[in-house]
Amino acid sequence: MPKKRKNRGRHKGDKGKEPMVYCDNCGKLVPRSKAVRVTVPYSPVPADLARELEKQGAIVPRYYVTKTYCINCAIYLGILKVRAEDERKRKVTITRAPVRREGTTIPPVTKPAQSQLPPPTQPGSQEAQTKS
Repeated sequence: MPKKRKNRGRHKGDKGKEPMVYCDNCGKLVPRSKAVRVTVPYSPVPADLARELEKQGAIVPRYYVTKTYCINCAIYLGILKVRAEDERKRKVTITRAPVRREGTTIPPVTKPAQSQLPPPTQPGSQEAQTKS
């Protein structure tokens, strides 16, 4: 029987058994690597009241709540989108930000005796030609 996904819909790889978690929406038991975790900010104060309090200078606390959903609930709630078959099988490479090396160079350390002397002129430079 053909496989629909290379990783069988999980992140665990070849690690063996893993703990099960409950979906926060429907209560279904789902393997932890298959569950969709979403972290959302939660404020105990209503949004319109929080705006008014912040204008007056009060600090309104925001808590971050992590919710765990099964795949069915994540698709139903719009957290995940159904993708076409070729998109599911396409390998996505993770692009990293390029390392900027020219801005991170450290200037060479000069000795105090060298800093008192003028820099030497090279025979092909313009300064050597104008002095001749």
